[in-house]
This record gives sequence, C-alpha cells and structure tokens, in this order.
Amino acid sequence: MFVDINLLPKKEKKRRTVILLILLVGLVLSVTGFFFMTNYQAQKVRLVQLEQELTLTKELKVAKEKERTQSVESKSVRELTTAVQWVEEHQSSTFFIMRTVSSLLPERGFIVDFSYKEEGTVQLTVQFDSSREAAYYLKSISSSSIISAAKLLTLSTEKLKDGVTAEPILPRYNAQYELMVDKAVIQASVKGEVGP
Repeated sequence: MFVDINLLPKKEKKRRTVILLILLVGLVLSVTGFFFMTNYQAQKVRLVQLEQELTLTKELKVAKEKERTQSVESKSVRELTTAVQWVEEHQSSTFFIMRTVSSLLPERGFIVDFSYKEEGTVQLTVQFDSSREAAYYLKSISSSSIISAAKLLTLSTEKLKDGVTAEPILPRYNAQYELMVDKAVIQASVKGEVGP
C-alpha cells in the first residue's frame, strides 16, 4: 500500500473565483450606479429647465391676460361712453314723443306698441273702441308740432268673445301708425325753447 503524504499547502482555487466574482459584481454595480447618477443629473437639469419654461409661460400668460383685459376694458369704456352719449341725446326726445302721442289719445285709446328708430321714425300701434277714433287720432297727431309726417299703415279689428254673457261685445280696433319726428323741434323742446 502506498501512501502519498504531501505536506505542501494546497492552492486555493475557489477563493480566486469568489474574488473575481466579487470584483465583477462590484464593477457592474459601479457602472450601473454611474449610469443612474448621470441619468439623475440629466433629469434634474431637465426639471430645472422645465420649471423655468413654466415660469416664463405663466409670466407671458399673465402679461397677455393683462393686455387683453386692458384692451377689453378700454373697448368697453368706449362703447359705454358712446351708449351714454346716445341715451343722453335721445332719452328726452323719446320722453317728449311718448308724452305727445299719449296726450292726444282718446279716453279709451291705449298704446300697445311703441318703437323709435334713430333716424326719427316712430312705429306706433294703438287700440281704439271705434274706427272713427283712429281717424281722429291720425288728424290730431298730424297737427302736433313735433310730428312732421304721420300715416296710418293698417287698421284691423279684434273681436272679443265672452262666453259668459249673451250680449255681444264691441270689437276693438288696432291701428298701426308710422310717424316722422321733427328732431329740431324736439331738441328745442328738450332745451325748453318750445312747448310740446
């Protein structure tokens, strides 16, 4: 029997493999960490740029809103000023026209519709008890100092039905007039120079 005795230390092969494996894992981890660190820094820089762009966009939006608001406000002020001037010029004239046409109505005459156009045309619908009152009203209104021309456009009857009483109810007459207003006389009336 042959016995082999070796007193020399044995080489450790396993330890070298473990060290190589540890070094390889360390290298992979450091490359991965470097990649993530670089990516993190790039994202951080991108985030700062986006925040700056957002701030600039908000400032531009605020400036545009302010400019638009000022533009709208100035336009609104101009429109309101124009409207106020128009109302001041025409408010009294419509009052005098309405006062005149209503003062000439017969006792049971009623204004149903009144419209005034800026050029001095008045459309007037009046309700009467008889057609004679409609004709008399046309004559009266034609002789008014503020009316330069008047004409009767339509005259229609409106029959009223009452199911309760057996007595017939008289019809009502609706007359539509077109009047031309003398603006100079109205302006003089507004200033107190001439009575209505």
